[in-house]
Amino acid sequence: MIFAVLFTIFFLNGVLSQQSVFDPYSYTQASCTGSYQWTMWFDTNDPDMSQGDVEITNHIQQLFPTFMCTTPTAIEAQTSFDANPTTTGDIFRISVKDGFLCLNQRVTGYKTKLCTDYKVRYCCLSTSLQN
Repeated sequence: MIFAVLFTIFFLNGVLSQQSVFDPYSYTQASCTGSYQWTMWFDTNDPDMSQGDVEITNHIQQLFPTFMCTTPTAIEAQTSFDANPTTTGDIFRISVKDGFLCLNQRVTGYKTKLCTDYKVRYCCLSTSLQN
């Protein structure tokens, strides 16, 4: 099941659009406020023929312990070129617990097309992140 909601700021006057999907689906970019903040973007994996593209929460926590919290409240995903994942034709799964998963076998024409490259960031308690 895909848990996602589209958050779009349209391309206006030459400004690059910001498009994402979130979990929980009711989240928006502006929801991470107060004592919470978004982490940096993580792109820890590139698509390959054997699997696809995955950005796994616990893997990111192990690789970047000072830049990632242990209990994120939300996750945001975009393609590595800042597009909305729903525009790629890829079938993916996103959750705070697991991260972002796109498996090649789920992509139409997967024998000739890989999943797109994705990046994620998390909403974390500000005090749990290195400034």
